[in-house]
Amino acid sequence: MNDLESFSRLVQKGQAARPLVEVPFQSRIGSKVRCEVCPQRCMFDEGDFGVCGGRQVIDGRLMAVNYAQVCSLHIDPIEKKPLYHYFPGGEILSVGPNGCNLTCRWCQNYTISQNRAPTRSVLPEELANMVDALDGIGVAYTYAEPLIWYEYVMDAGRILHERGLVNVFVSNGFVNEEPLKNILTIADAFNIDLKSSDDACYRHFCGGNLQDVQRTIKMVVEYGKHIEITHLIVTGVNDQLEKVGQIADWIASVDKSIPLHLSRYFPSNYYTAPPTDVQFMLDALELAKAKLDWVYLGNVRTEAGQDSRCPQCNALLVRRQGYSVEVMGLEDGHCKKCKRKAPFVVVG
Repeated sequence: MNDLESFSRLVQKGQAARPLVEVPFQSRIGSKVRCEVCPQRCMFDEGDFGVCGGRQVIDGRLMAVNYAQVCSLHIDPIEKKPLYHYFPGGEILSVGPNGCNLTCRWCQNYTISQNRAPTRSVLPEELANMVDALDGIGVAYTYAEPLIWYEYVMDAGRILHERGLVNVFVSNGFVNEEPLKNILTIADAFNIDLKSSDDACYRHFCGGNLQDVQRTIKMVVEYGKHIEITHLIVTGVNDQLEKVGQIADWIASVDKSIPLHLSRYFPSNYYTAPPTDVQFMLDALELAKAKLDWVYLGNVRTEAGQDSRCPQCNALLVRRQGYSVEVMGLEDGHCKKCKRKAPFVVVG
């Protein structure tokens, strides 16, 4: 997938009229309408918008006014999501909405998640046609929060599955159980951002809660979907080894083979503390590796925490230098050297 000129022409064609689609998960509380897609459960009067900015009451009906409204559209290395165990070395068409249902003070994508950014219409079939034209593997719903796009990703996801293409979600995991069950019918892989092991941190810094995110992760695992987890280590918030250990322990209690990406924070949005200390990132890597099979470092210029090595024999399975990736030690989902099962999805 590397014909950028063709991709540019396809993007320019995506200028369909803005459709209005009713939100399927809603309830009425007296004269108000409540959205039931995510745990915010926003309450609306006529004309109101919710936290995510993608829902509005129009003529008494809760409408997904963000349907097919694309804020960002790019071809990315799949490692950028980050997904290290899902088609390593591949590229994927990546698409994102404007908005988010959390309000993280340090949001690294705040210009599109917390602000009103320009969008263009790309209908579900147009999106699928782009992937076909680029001979891609599918779509990653990413950049801002894709689960606020529930109606769009369900429609696009069904079309992609009908064409044998994959749906990847890079998400904060803050979604209600019933909508998630539907999403899991068309989802193939997730990277979920687990921000803290502390519910008070979620509520104070992000405007959400820990329990709903943990439930999402468990459901993705129970449904047998590929999952990797990102944990952003933020200076002055969760840059203590005890907290990293709590994150790793909880993931291990679900499945110690889930890949964990420890990501370095940089000042952004309303949070201005200095970047996470590099030595702390390295210490956190070693601590988490003692508890989990697969741990990686993100946003750190170091060779540590980049390659995939077999937890049993230390054989090099996947070598990474930036976004240059070489799959070298895998065979039929196992380590070539010791035959230990390795949870990777690879081409062919």
